[in-house]
Amino acid sequence: MAYFDEAELYSGFAAEMWAAYDEKGWDHAYYKAVILANGGPALDIGCGTGRLLRSYLQAGMDVDGVDISADMLAHCKRLAAEQDLRAPTLYHQPMQALDIPRRYTTIYIPCGSLACVMKRDEVRETLRRFHRHLEPDGELVFNLFIEEEQTAGKTFPSEWVGWSKADLPDGRKLQVDRRVMKADRIDQAVTEHRRYRIYDGEALVHEEIRTGGYRWYTHNEALWMLEATGFRVEKVNGDYKDEPFSEKHTGTMVIHARRV
Repeated sequence: MAYFDEAELYSGFAAEMWAAYDEKGWDHAYYKAVILANGGPALDIGCGTGRLLRSYLQAGMDVDGVDISADMLAHCKRLAAEQDLRAPTLYHQPMQALDIPRRYTTIYIPCGSLACVMKRDEVRETLRRFHRHLEPDGELVFNLFIEEEQTAGKTFPSEWVGWSKADLPDGRKLQVDRRVMKADRIDQAVTEHRRYRIYDGEALVHEEIRTGGYRWYTHNEALWMLEATGFRVEKVNGDYKDEPFSEKHTGTMVIHARRV
């Protein structure tokens, strides 16, 4: 199985895309409710351009962020300043090497980002580091996409599928497409291409393709990993709804665990 440079994958035009992208109806309210229920400070793992973090700062919440991409963090700082928010506390680190001075009552990982850690031993180390950065009985909450639903019965490489569009600060437009190159159902790993196209009016002026990958986990695998690294699983919800994860949920499972 190949491994990929996640910092490179989320730099440049990828950071431009995330700086312009959001879906407020998706997970904003869900993670916000968790943070408020726990009280105290929260840490956004894979905060990127601050899609959630800036919204929570605007609401007066105490949230810090960490990300592997320096470009993403630069956009987060810029956008926070443009919104007249307090300067966010941000750390430029991979999650599997998390080492910061503060402890938190909530650590959350949006966008299924834990799946970006491809190596099994690094996933365990990542969870141990989250455990160390939580206060006693602090909560770890994160989502994992239900990849079996997306890959079963399909052939690869897939067709290009439109993913996102963004207006760039210079007036040009960015279009992002994705396609799955390989889905290894034994190793539970996906290799994908992301194509970034820049348009000046109708003219295509730049195109680049980057390769990335991620691993998917079943419900029980995720629970076993958490229990093996010092967590007590409290509940698993489905599709960002306050209801137990079940077969009717085809998008994502959201796992809540506490530091033992």
